[in-house]
Amino acid sequence: MRDAAVVAAAGALLVTGVARPASSVAPPPSSAAAMYSDATFGYRATPGYDSFVPTATARPPFKKLWSRDFGSVVSAPVAVGGRVFAVVNADPGEPGDAGGPRMELVGLDAATGKALWPQRFLTFEPGATVTFGGGLLYTQTLSGQVRAWDPVSGALKWTVDLGNGYCQYPPTWYRGVLYTQNGRGRAVALSGENGRRLWEVPLVENGWAPVVVDEMGVWIGFDNLAYQLLDRATGKELRRFDVPDMSGGGQNPVALGAGALWLRNEFGDDYNAVAYDRRTGDVLRRLPADATPAFGANRVYIANRGVVRALDTTAGYATRWTYTSPRQAATVRLVAGGYVYVQDGTGELVVLDEKTGAKAWSYRLSAEPHPMTNVVAETDWQGWTVPGIATAQGRLFAPAQNGTLIAFGHA
Repeated sequence: MRDAAVVAAAGALLVTGVARPASSVAPPPSSAAAMYSDATFGYRATPGYDSFVPTATARPPFKKLWSRDFGSVVSAPVAVGGRVFAVVNADPGEPGDAGGPRMELVGLDAATGKALWPQRFLTFEPGATVTFGGGLLYTQTLSGQVRAWDPVSGALKWTVDLGNGYCQYPPTWYRGVLYTQNGRGRAVALSGENGRRLWEVPLVENGWAPVVVDEMGVWIGFDNLAYQLLDRATGKELRRFDVPDMSGGGQNPVALGAGALWLRNEFGDDYNAVAYDRRTGDVLRRLPADATPAFGANRVYIANRGVVRALDTTAGYATRWTYTSPRQAATVRLVAGGYVYVQDGTGELVVLDEKTGAKAWSYRLSAEPHPMTNVVAETDWQGWTVPGIATAQGRLFAPAQNGTLIAFGHA
C-alpha cells in the first residue's frame, strides 16, 4: 500500500514551488494530498511496484475521451492531476517494425489530449523511461542519462550522466531522493531537487532489475539469483540474500506486496512467483505465475497460463475468484479504486470487480494475435520502453496498438 509520506512529499515541490528535504516539508493542503493519492507515478504505479492505487476515482463503464498517435510505441504513462506524460518512440517505422528509435517525452492535458509543450527529445538509443516525484518528471535513457523536467512548462531542470550504463527500467523517487542502478553493478542515489549525487555503491551482481524502495530501504534483485537491501541514506548494504534453490533465467521486476518481497523465476516450462520474508530472506510461499503479481487490500493477484487468481491473504491465500484468458496469457497491470485491470493476450483491456471478479468493462487496445502466434503473458520491456496503464482524477490512460495513447472517462 502507498506510504502516506510518499504521497505527501510527492506534492511538496508543486505546492511550495521550492524543493526541500522531505522531512522539512509540511504536509500539502488536503486538495493536493487528494490529487497525489489519486495518481499513477509511473511503471507499476508506486515506488514499491505493487500496482495498487486504492483511492483511485476512475470507475467503469468508460467512454473514450480522446486518442493521440505518437509514432510506434508509448510507455507506461504517468498520470497526476490534470496532466498525463509518457515516453514515446516518435519514429512511426514500417508495418511490423517498431521504427527508429527516436525516444521523446510528451506532456498532455488529461481532459483534451492537447500538448502542454513541444515533445522533448531524449535519445536515439533504443530505450527510455519516465517516472514522477516531488513535483518533477524524471527520464532515464538506456545508457544512463537521467534528466529532471518541469511538468508544467517542459523545461529541463538538470541532467546527470551515470556513465557506461545499461538502464532498462525507470528510476524510483522516494522522499526527495531518486534511486537507480546502471545495469553494470552500481547503485546510485541522486537529489531529486538538483541531481546531486548523494551516494554510489557497488552491487553484488550486474542486472537490469528495477530499483524498488520502501521504509526499510532500497531493494535490488538480480534475476532471482540474489537480492540486496541498501540503506536509503548511505547506500550501505543492510542485507544480502542469495537464492541458491532457483535455476534458470530470472524474470523481473521485483515487487513489494502483502508484507513480502516477490521475485519471478523460470526453469524450462516451470514459472513461479516467490515471496521472501523481507527480514530473514526465508521463502514464505511459491506460486505458479508467468507474470509479476499485483496487490490490493488483503489480496494478491497471480496470473499463470492465462488464469488470474485473486488470493485472500487473510484466509491462507484462498482463491476468491478467477478470470481466464481465451489465449492463455494475461497480466494484471493495475489494481485501482476497487477494480482489477487485466491486459489479456487477446489484445483487450479487461476490468474486473475486485471483490467478485465480475467483468465490469473491456476495450480492445490491439488486434487479436494470429491463432498460431505464441502470446507471452508479460513483457516488461517492449518497443524500447516499459508497458503499463495509468489512472488519475477519474480518468484511465492506456497505450494501444501502433503508438497510440487513449484516454477514457466515466460513461
